[in-house]
Amino acid sequence: MPQLEDIGTILLAIVTFISTFITALWISLVIWTFRDMRLRSRDIFAQLLASLVVLIFGPLGLLIYIILRPQETLAEAYARTLEEEALLHDITEEQPVCPECKHRVEPDFIICPACHTELRKACPHCGRLLLLRWEICPYCAEPYPLPPEPELAEVTPEVELEAEPGIEVESDTEIESAD
Repeated sequence: MPQLEDIGTILLAIVTFISTFITALWISLVIWTFRDMRLRSRDIFAQLLASLVVLIFGPLGLLIYIILRPQETLAEAYARTLEEEALLHDITEEQPVCPECKHRVEPDFIICPACHTELRKACPHCGRLLLLRWEICPYCAEPYPLPPEPELAEVTPEVELEAEPGIEVESDTEIESAD
């Protein structure tokens, strides 16, 4: 009957190997769950709770954890937040536009490339760009004279009309005396 003892020893070795493997797998699942939850949440209570569920329920606990775990990791949430902030900054950043045609212009443009409206002027002393309404250069403190405003031509009440040959033109005084 030595063969029965040999079979028992072999069976015992197989059962020991399988139980050791299952125990190692179980511990590995608990460790993996803890590490994965640490990547997804800063809450230590949630990390320990997820690990405890896998420790108690084994592979079924892992299934429960996978169903309930947060969808994105903290790194993914941080990257998404950075992208949103960058997009929001681009949207809210004031982009200069031409006051006439409303086309987008760069801050260092002197004229609008679309409608040729003068946007800025260069300081004759230091060459830096100035706004049109500035009377002094803030960079070199030199006064910059504003261009003179165009004066409206005065309209005189009596305008002499030249008549073509053969046409008689009455003056205003003649019309008033006729009344």
